[in-house]
Amino acid sequence: MNIFEKYKNKWMKKKLFDKITDILFYLLIIAMIIPGSRTAITVGVKRVFAFAPKVISSDQRETIADNEYYWEMETLNGQRINLVEYAGKTIFLNEWATWCPPCIAEMPSIEKLYLELKDDKNVTFVIVTNEKKSVVQEFINKNGYTFPVMIARSETPAALFSPSIPTTFVISPDGEIVLKEVGSKKWHGQATVDMIRALYGR
Repeated sequence: MNIFEKYKNKWMKKKLFDKITDILFYLLIIAMIIPGSRTAITVGVKRVFAFAPKVISSDQRETIADNEYYWEMETLNGQRINLVEYAGKTIFLNEWATWCPPCIAEMPSIEKLYLELKDDKNVTFVIVTNEKKSVVQEFINKNGYTFPVMIARSETPAALFSPSIPTTFVISPDGEIVLKEVGSKKWHGQATVDMIRALYGR
């Protein structure tokens, strides 16, 4: 009896559940070998296991100095802005890239949060990347996102620098970093909306 026949006999003796499990396992292995499938699987897993962000306790928060707000950026429409223009508002700042699966995973959640707060003049969204504008524009168009996307045009301020992406900051109107999260999170929960709105109402 050759190896194939041995495997076939062993397979035939398995229960249906075990056969299904084996098939799914092999499909997963094959999918992980193919780059496009690997990204899709990683994104899916990140979305399933994304948790709500946690606020930094008041005694551990850092405050951004006025000169640390200076960060030149460009919108996808070519408008030059500087982060310092948003000082005095609540800022939702997300650092990301189109090639980053955890970044891709949390984008729909950020979009939902943005849609909830976009008409609130006290809150500003800054979704910033270092990539080429054409690459970012294609990604945004493909996914139909409406939040404001910026291309960094100067070095990231030290207070907002992170070696990993995605990294998200929520900065209060008085410059406190009340939240800093590395990795994909569930952003559109009501608790996060209430937390952001409370920052300028206190």
